[in-house]
Amino acid sequence: MKNRILFTLASITLFLIAANAQNKTSVSFGGGYSTYKASGNPKNTSGFGLDIIAKTSLSESVEGFAQTGYNAYLNNGFNVAYIPLLVGVNIKLDNFKPGIGIGYGSSTAGGSSTGGFTVSPQLTYQLSKVDLVLHYSSTSLHTGGTGTWNMFGFKVLHKIF
Repeated sequence: MKNRILFTLASITLFLIAANAQNKTSVSFGGGYSTYKASGNPKNTSGFGLDIIAKTSLSESVEGFAQTGYNAYLNNGFNVAYIPLLVGVNIKLDNFKPGIGIGYGSSTAGGSSTGGFTVSPQLTYQLSKVDLVLHYSSTSLHTGGTGTWNMFGFKVLHKIF
């Protein structure tokens, strides 16, 4: 798991360096609300999170991004912390930007940790300095557990540069 996290962080770093060299990079920070459902658990739970996303224009109609964050949920009396590490693309359609991110999602809950492949389709509506993001994220566990985590939520991200 450590190697995957290091690989993902290295990929995000290279993405930011390459994007910054082109001077087409923006970074946004914000928070959101989402629901969380784990396979095998009949209950949904909701929580809040913080996200940071770096975006760069790859062409006139395509934008690349690297995203991470921290989401916290209270589930069956214990806290669940979820951290996604994603890279992806958005298609620019005026103010709407449908896209998808892929990467690794890890979580700690009840003293144990696990993670797996994550896919996250997203729909962004861009205002001048604010992005409104509707997202669905699904993580297929392959380390320390089996099953899936599914999250559906809404984020508000403010462009900081």
